[in-house]
Amino acid sequence: MIEVFKVFYPTHYNFAALTILLVLLLIYLLTKKNFKWSIITLVLLVAFNLAIYKRTADRTWTITIEPEASSDPYYTPQAKKMTFSVHKDWTITDEKGEVHHWCWVEEYWQEFASIDLVAKLWGENSSKKMVKSTEGRASDINE
Repeated sequence: MIEVFKVFYPTHYNFAALTILLVLLLIYLLTKKNFKWSIITLVLLVAFNLAIYKRTADRTWTITIEPEASSDPYYTPQAKKMTFSVHKDWTITDEKGEVHHWCWVEEYWQEFASIDLVAKLWGENSSKKMVKSTEGRASDINE
């Protein structure tokens, strides 16, 4: 379990910061002898770390990186498949020196980034009307 956290927390330091804040809150509550909130904080800390461990340990993620277009008509670059896991290849450095990493955090971030919040709040038609009206005002300003 410790090996997973040693690999996970340096890469996803925001989760490490939240864990450290929970530990500091637990220490503060224990010094004030507030045992009820100390137990609640301890349960939150354990649940948070167990959730991270369950989502990360013994799993692999495979992504395909599409190559850049080549100007040579006789050479077609092949797509690269990279497999990431905690125990083997958590980060992969390619020949350009770029460090690649992928896990469940990036999967959730991609799902969240693809959500159209305007369409969710006001409906699909309202968001399309808003975009059209904004584009119309922008074209009026440019003229």
